[in-house]
Amino acid sequence: RIFTIPAKSIKTGGLRLFLTLYLMGQQNSPEKGSWRANQSGDSTIDLYYCDQSGALMMNFKEDKITIDRLGSAPSTKYLMHESEMLNGLLDELQSIVDGGDVNEVDRLLVLPEPGDAIDRARD
Repeated sequence: RIFTIPAKSIKTGGLRLFLTLYLMGQQNSPEKGSWRANQSGDSTIDLYYCDQSGALMMNFKEDKITIDRLGSAPSTKYLMHESEMLNGLLDELQSIVDGGDVNEVDRLLVLPEPGDAIDRARD
């Protein structure tokens, strides 16, 4: 397990769709064909790396989001690109949590107090 983000509430389908679209936009980052996003089941997104040495698995539950690494010996290149991908993903989650003008009950993700779960995941 890389990290877990506890949640006060999650709109699983909407959040998964939002993040899938984000990840599809990142598939060619930093190089063409670096990543391949795949939805598996109703609550999981898998993100495979091009050299097949590792993958990220995102699971969405009612009370948390978990991010796991699949691969027992990921390449150095994978680890470097994984770090970039995870930071971008956490930035997207933070923008969802901040929500702008969206009422809390309508947000795709609401964190429990004190609301620092994403910052803790970065550490």
